[in-house]
Amino acid sequence: MDGSCIILTCLLLLQMIALLVMLNPIYDTREIVDLINTITLEYKRYYYCSVYIYFTAVIYFGMYNPLRDIHRLIFSSHLNEYEKLILLSRVEKNYVIAGFSLFLVIVLYGMRALLSYTANLATITDKRSESLIVKQQNSDKKLTPEYILANLLRVKRSISYETILFANELKEQLKMMINSTDFAHNRSTLNNILETSNAL
Repeated sequence: MDGSCIILTCLLLLQMIALLVMLNPIYDTREIVDLINTITLEYKRYYYCSVYIYFTAVIYFGMYNPLRDIHRLIFSSHLNEYEKLILLSRVEKNYVIAGFSLFLVIVLYGMRALLSYTANLATITDKRSESLIVKQQNSDKKLTPEYILANLLRVKRSISYETILFANELKEQLKMMINSTDFAHNRSTLNNILETSNAL
């Protein structure tokens, strides 16, 4: 392995670590988005400098050096077959690693946009849940139909025990809907739905 391949591999590993941190369900998406916004806004000069260094390294080590090696392969006559194979494998490795690294830049940019959307959605959901709790306390625990969907479709971060908690919350919400006066005419249909969900 030559030095350019090692540098490109280190850049690729750093990108993969950043992507795995973004996808890790242990961290709250709002904290990750706040950290990213802090880095890109408060340390803007360092951020742009690191982006410039990254693209310079990828262009130089991933594109310019392999083109120079290809030029040596084509026009130099003093290379033996073993040296040509080494140069060709080096060119292939550098091109593949640089291409995958540039692809991960696009993935990281999309993940950042998706995380900011998820953080905004979680914030809106929390605000709606708080307003729903206040309205329930003010209206003698009657459920208003305008906030049912926001309360039922609360964002959950885990699939294990929180799924069971979500199912229990859903059952409680359906029971409150059945007992409310707005849905009295559909009581038999909702009872059938509740019995089906209890059977599951």
